Amino acid sequence: MRGGELFYYDSERDTDSVGDSDKPTLILIHGLGDEADTWRHVFPILTDAGYRVIAPDLPGFGRSQWKGRINLCRHCMTVLHLIAETGAANTERPAVLAGSSLGAGVVEMMAGMRPDLFRSIMLIDGCFPFSGSMDSGFYLLALPLIGKRWYRSFRKNHDIAWKSLYPYYGSLDAMSEADRDFLRERVIARVESPNQERGYLSTLRSMGNFFLLGKETMTEKIKSYPGRIGIFWGEDDRILPKEKADPFRNLRPDADFTLIADAGHLPHQEKPQETAAKMLSFLKEKKHGFT
Repeated sequence: MRGGELFYYDSERDTDSVGDSDKPTLILIHGLGDEADTWRHVFPILTDAGYRVIAPDLPGFGRSQWKGRINLCRHCMTVLHLIAETGAANTERPAVLAGSSLGAGVVEMMAGMRPDLFRSIMLIDGCFPFSGSMDSGFYLLALPLIGKRWYRSFRKNHDIAWKSLYPYYGSLDAMSEADRDFLRERVIARVESPNQERGYLSTLRSMGNFFLLGKETMTEKIKSYPGRIGIFWGEDDRILPKEKADPFRNLRPDADFTLIADAGHLPHQEKPQETAAKMLSFLKEKKHGFT
C-alpha cells in the first residue's frame, strides 16, 4: 500500500469463517496507542455470529510500518483503500464501522466522507463533539520535543510503561493473568518501537489540530449522517467519563446509548462478552434491514 505496509486481520482470510451474505462486514478501528489486538476477545464472538470482521493496525501503529505522512485523514483514507481492496463494502452492500476512543473519531470522519458506504456506526468510549476541552497536557505532548521526551522515557523503565495502562481500565488487576501478560508485552513493544513513536505523536498532533479547527465541520457531518448510531460506554471510564458524550447525544438524540458495567475506557477488552452482546443487539435491530 502506498506509504507503507498495512497489517490487518480479516476473518475471511485468517480463519475458516465466512460471513453470511445478508450481513454487513464489520470494520473495527482501534484507538490512540493501541492496535488491532484490542479487539482480540470480541473478534471471534462477532465472527461466530456470522459477520465478516476486519480490524487493521492504523498507519504507524502495531505492525503497520509506515514511511508516509501520518494524520487523521491518512488513517481514514488508508481504511477506505483497504475496504476497496478487500471488497468489504460498496454502495450496494454497505458496511458497519466500529471505533474505540480515537478510533471513534476516525469512524465519524469516514462516515462523513462516505455515508453511502456505511449503514451504521458504533462508537465505543469516544465521540466528537464532546463536553469540555482537552487537558492542557494533551497539547503539551503534541509539541515535538516534549512529546518525544515523554514517549522515550518509558524505554528506561518498563514498569512505568506498564503502570501507565491502569487509568484505561476499571480494574486492570481483575483481568486474567494471560491478559495482563499480553498487555505488558504489547506496551513494552510499543514504547520501544520508533515506528509506533512516530505514529502516536503524529496522530496526537493531528488530533490537536482537529479539535481546534474541525469541530464545526464534523458537527454538521454527524448531524446529517443518515445511518444509525450506537454509542457504547464503559460505566467506570476515567479517561473520558460518560458525561463527555452529552453534546453528541444532544446532537443525535436518535443514537442508542448503552453503558457497560464494571468497565473502563476499553470495555471490549475488559468486558468482551458483554460488549459484544451489546454490539450484536444493536446490529440485530430491525431498523437495520437485516437480522
